[in-house]
Amino acid sequence: MEKDTMSLLSLIPSEFVLTGLEASDKSEAIHALATLFINKGYVKDSFVDAVLLREEKFPTGLRTLDVHVAIPHCDIEHCIKPGIAVSVLSSPVRFTEMATNDQFVDVEIIFLLAITEPDQQVVWLARLVTLFQTKGFLTMLYNSKNPVEGHKIIIGALQKEAEKETEINIRAL
Repeated sequence: MEKDTMSLLSLIPSEFVLTGLEASDKSEAIHALATLFINKGYVKDSFVDAVLLREEKFPTGLRTLDVHVAIPHCDIEHCIKPGIAVSVLSSPVRFTEMATNDQFVDVEIIFLLAITEPDQQVVWLARLVTLFQTKGFLTMLYNSKNPVEGHKIIIGALQKEAEKETEINIRAL
């Protein structure tokens, strides 16, 4: 699992982190994040529509402790290179809560995934959920003043997670 956490580090370049994104709804927020992928050749033109369609069928809003998040993504055929784009929104946008069709959550941070290997979806989601459960992580990210600070918070948290896993693996020997 340590390898999985470390591999996430390379999937979130600093230019894929936005802070203060203004969006009137989830569609506008997803479009803004997807543009980062499109401009760098990470996804196909079909990506945005595929993400929005999947979000309608399989919602990704999560009611986490302090700051609510969403993890929109789509099937691999719409992605060229793997990546994660992150946005701290200037004000919350409404997503449907995961595993429901009628419960809503006002999301403040979006992690948009471009997944190219089907077996990686569960790995990425598990890693991100672990990160979301890290005390203070989402609050610090939400309060980040700029993309550079936001990126440092994300990378720092992922590195700490990898160190914990290394320690656990060493103890297991």
